[in-house]
Amino acid sequence: MGTIRRRGDYQFQAQVRRAGYPPQSKTFENRRDAEKWMRSIEREMDTGSFIPRDEAARTTINDLAKNYRAELLPKQRGQRQEDSRLKVVETKFGKYHLSAVTPAMVAGWRDELSKTLAPQTVQHYLAVLNRLYKAAVRDFGIPLPLGNPVASVRMPTIANARERRLEGDEENRLLAELDRSRGKCLKPVALLALETAMRRGELLSLRWEHIDLKRKVLHLPDTKNGSSRNVPLSSRAVSILEKLPRNLSGKVFSTSETAITEGFQRVVIRAKIPDFRFHDLRHEATSRLAEKLEMHELGKVTGHKSPRMLMRYYHPRAEDLAKKLS
Repeated sequence: MGTIRRRGDYQFQAQVRRAGYPPQSKTFENRRDAEKWMRSIEREMDTGSFIPRDEAARTTINDLAKNYRAELLPKQRGQRQEDSRLKVVETKFGKYHLSAVTPAMVAGWRDELSKTLAPQTVQHYLAVLNRLYKAAVRDFGIPLPLGNPVASVRMPTIANARERRLEGDEENRLLAELDRSRGKCLKPVALLALETAMRRGELLSLRWEHIDLKRKVLHLPDTKNGSSRNVPLSSRAVSILEKLPRNLSGKVFSTSETAITEGFQRVVIRAKIPDFRFHDLRHEATSRLAEKLEMHELGKVTGHKSPRMLMRYYHPRAEDLAKKLS
């Protein structure tokens, strides 16, 4: 049964007490709003659709982020990037309670970020806020009577598909500048990328105990999509690995992703190869392997789980396809 009582001269507190449900109360500045809220709570209890509001109204985004960082973040890949984006979310919404953040607020933040950031980056920030709300329900048992405010917000459109391949004598110029590079790991990493279509992070995570040069196979126990895979090695890839020194750490390459990315950019600038990034080597390698393998075999090598994603990396030259039609 619901009741309303005055609190001071200008406020009204509505209370709903019913067997089987936790007591609910909320204070309003006028009696009409208090009556509306009381009737809505009673209606939800009558229909069995009632969701407790108290915890979502008490818990702030900062509170939730603190628990998320302590319990869930250590289990994730890319912890540094996730934590960095989490801090941006806290700066924007940290003092708000979970029930106070609305889809309109999230959409406004999306538009604000889009003025200075790329669509993909904006998506990353929205995704972190989305994961926080999902964690509230799934991992911390906090009911969300108003739902997840990110779920109904349209994500920015991403049009970042690339088809950049090495053309003309660009590969020769690239190899010549790699030879001149002071980074000892840069050339073998780049050459292995061209031979295997492996991602930069996969290459730098390689360990000697996962490489079988006799069988010409290397094993990746943990990849970007969360599964392991075996990568076949060409004779050239085997030759590259055979020439590398072994070290006590067991790692094949003792360098960082930043060092490889920045070193490669310096190389392509010196080689005068415009608009070419390290990740484009994966596109180039995938397209070359497609000339030798069937598509279902190619996906096993590159680690793409769907034909749609695989096709984003397969860029046959029109003249090569024309030769097959001759």
